[in-house]
Parts: sequence; C-alpha cells; structure tokens
Amino acid sequence: MIIRRLILLVAAAAALVAAAGVAVIAAAFAAYALLRDPLGSAGAAAAVAGLAALLILIVALTLLMVLRAHRSRDESPVQRAMHFAKEKPLIALGGAAIVGLLAIRNPQLLATAISAFLAGNARPKR
Repeated sequence: MIIRRLILLVAAAAALVAAAGVAVIAAAFAAYALLRDPLGSAGAAAAVAGLAALLILIVALTLLMVLRAHRSRDESPVQRAMHFAKEKPLIALGGAAIVGLLAIRNPQLLATAISAFLAGNARPKR
C-alpha cells in the first residue's frame, strides 16, 4: 500500500514537472512570436533568452530563501550533525560505517574532510 502511494506520488510529481515544462516552452514560443516583428529574429531570440535567465534567477533566489529560512543560524555544523544523528540514528549509523570504511581505505581523504569541516566553523558569524 505504501509503495503504491509512493509510485502515485512520483507519477503526480512527474506530471506536474512535465506540465510546467510545456507551459514554459509555450510561453517562450509566444514571447518569441510577439517580439519577432518589432525586434527581428535575433532580438526576439535574445529577449526570450533573457526572460528564461530571469525565470531561472527568480526560481534560484526563491529556493535560496526557503533553504535559508529552514537553516538554524545558531547551530554549528557539528551541532546540526548531532541533531541529525538523534533524529535519524540508522542513517547516521550507516553514514558512520561508510566514513569508517573510507578512513580505512584512504586516511588522507578523511583528514582533508575533517579539516574542511572544521574550517567552516572558523568563519565569523553575521
């Protein structure tokens, strides 16, 4: 039952993404047709490309704002990792096992990752 719901959810999400893609492409064709006479073919193509870039910028900024709203500013990366491990201990255990295997195979990689992780804590807080 859960797998069926998951499949239906994925299918619905795929249908929404496809519909959004069709709508964006149709809007691009309409904008090109509208702008072709006053701007010419090259100008209309450039304007449509600019509109696409503007749309991408708006989506990226919206996602960035959503991600920043969910991130706690008072927690360090270590505190966030501990909080995640408390919420999802099996995933944390699996991650720890993978890190352990990587550390055995390549200790230099582990040292680099730890130094990069701790360097993130050295940044001044805003």
